[in-house]
Order: sequence, then C-alpha cells, then structure tokens
Amino acid sequence: MKSTTVASRTGAHAVSCATPSTAPPGLRERKKLETFRALQSAARRLVRERGLDDVTVDEIAGAADVSRRTFFNYFDTKEAAIVEREPGKVECLAAALAARPAEETPMQALRAAALATLAHHVHELQELTALICANPSLIGSQVAALAPFRRAIIEWAAARTNTDPNTDVYPALLAGVEDLMVRLTVGLWRPETGDEGFIDLANQIFDLLDGGLAAPRS
Repeated sequence: MKSTTVASRTGAHAVSCATPSTAPPGLRERKKLETFRALQSAARRLVRERGLDDVTVDEIAGAADVSRRTFFNYFDTKEAAIVEREPGKVECLAAALAARPAEETPMQALRAAALATLAHHVHELQELTALICANPSLIGSQVAALAPFRRAIIEWAAARTNTDPNTDVYPALLAGVEDLMVRLTVGLWRPETGDEGFIDLANQIFDLLDGGLAAPRS
C-alpha cells in the first residue's frame, strides 16, 4: 500500500512560502537568515543544557561566533532569541490563508493553511515546547512572539467574512482555534507516533472543533 506523506494530508491547495511570484532572497537576506538561525540555535542549545537563568546574551553571541552588538541587531532579549519565529513566517501564513479556495468555509480554509504550515515545523514546535515547559518564564515571550500570527489570522478572517477585526468575535475565535489546535497537538502528541501521528492528532482536533465539539460516543 502506498504510504501517505505528511504534506499530502494538509490540503491540496496548500502553498509554500516560495511562490513563483516571489523573488528568491538576495545574498544579504540569506546572510541575515543564517545569522538569525545561528543565534537561535545557540540560544536553544545553551538553555536546553543549562536552563534559562544560567545563560547570558554574551554566551549566546559567542556560541554563534558573533558580537554582542550583532545579537541585539536581531533580538531584544535572550528570551526572544529562543521563541521568535524566522523572518517571513507571518507572511507565509498570510499567503497560505489568502490562497485558499473561496468555496471553503473559514474553518476549512484555516485548517488547511494551518496544517500545511504545521507540517514543516513539527520538530521545532516540539523542541520549543520542551524548552518552555522547562523554563516557564519564557511563556510571556512566547505569547508576544505569536501575536503577529494571531493578528494575521484575525485580519484574514475579518476580510473573508466581512466582519470587523477589532470588535467582532468571529475572527478572534478563529485565531483562538488555531492556537488551541497547536497547543493541544504538542501537548498530546506521543513521540513514538512520529510526524504522521502529530498531523493525525491535529486533524482529530480540527474534526471535533469543526463538528461542533460533539461528545464522543461511549
């Protein structure tokens, strides 16, 4: 039997960040992304090994082979270096949402776009969740890092449903659904099920939410 890939389970219309209309990043952008990733990798590794309180900005910069000044060109704090998402990820989610077919319901469109994005970041989410669980003081920074993603969903949902992004409940509720799906999936996922199990669990959560959260049959 032919196996089903993670990508194939996330929606036929899903788009990636690299669309034909998007020019490839130039050398400067690639270098900046490399430095961002080096700093973030160093920060996460050091905090995983020692704990947040025993890691300094200078140590993170040194591990990434850059100066303290360069660190602050990318991040305001060591907490931000751990939880912030790579540049362009918000725009990627917004593009995935905008590309969904008009005949889909907002929930269907959100589901497909969210799962397409999630499929590419399974291991990062698991790593980040473990770091936050071990260092609860990161929670505030995590909330701040996710705020632009939440806003992107709210603005998309408002435009799609002709509602107000600042005063109507529905756009904010959809953004909350996406956040809940991610948190539950990360919290309930069992490593032995692999990436496929991770996406299957996310699909189960969306099935329940999309079906009105009916109680399971005994």
